[in-house]
Amino acid sequence: MLGSSHVKNRSLQFSLPFIIRFQLLIFYFCLGFSFYHCHFEKIPEPNINPKDQTQILDSNVFPSHLEWSKIKETVWIHRSFGTFGGKVYSANGLVVLSNKGAVVIDTPWTESQTEELFSDIKTKFQKEVLFLLVTHAHDDRMAGVPLFHNRNIPVYSTSLTAKLAKERGLGKTNPILDIQTRFSLGQESVEVFFPGHGHSADNIVVWLPGTHILFGGCLVKSLDAEDLGNTKEADLNEWPNSVKRVLSRYPDAEVVVPGHGDWGKLDLLRHTIRLLVTPNH
Repeated sequence: MLGSSHVKNRSLQFSLPFIIRFQLLIFYFCLGFSFYHCHFEKIPEPNINPKDQTQILDSNVFPSHLEWSKIKETVWIHRSFGTFGGKVYSANGLVVLSNKGAVVIDTPWTESQTEELFSDIKTKFQKEVLFLLVTHAHDDRMAGVPLFHNRNIPVYSTSLTAKLAKERGLGKTNPILDIQTRFSLGQESVEVFFPGHGHSADNIVVWLPGTHILFGGCLVKSLDAEDLGNTKEADLNEWPNSVKRVLSRYPDAEVVVPGHGDWGKLDLLRHTIRLLVTPNH
């Protein structure tokens, strides 16, 4: 009896640790499989169309704040966001800083983002806005014009832009840019140039001779652009000639800022011409 009991006890001693080890093995296997499944399983990526880098994924992804990019200490891009054709896009404008104050080239796409523009210029640069230049009569250029009026800040444009803006309910501008094309800002200066019909009948560009920066606006496409975007008011035959006039007038431009997309060099102008002369434009 003692021998039988001894054998039985040894069997229990053997079986119990074995069972525990087996259960632990199963537990760690399940834990490891769960971790692998959660962290290493390939997650399907969204189907992003890279055709235009300025396009945000969909209308539900709408950045609520301005984005700022420094080109020079005295020249910054303000990037705002708006909708066109049911999709969200970014739009570029400029802020030029001088010892006298700040000049804004084109407003953000919405009034709320324009309010943010004023706040940022005050806090970020400690400057007051001297005046606004509008490069053509579209809402991605001048949706915030009423807020400039509320602050008694002058808004300048060409006479054609003023006429079109009034017809479209985009706000009132002072049409002095047909006559006064250059503004002195102390150590900085700003020049405007109308090259002819392109993206729109009234599109102008802005040249900063002190920094060799050219704001091409919507006349100029970014290098990532594979098409011409909104051509509803464009003159596709005259547009390349207008871009060539800009290229001829400002061959020393070191930075070119398009209306949408990333800034670059003079190759943005050449790229725009290529888009215009291809058979499928």
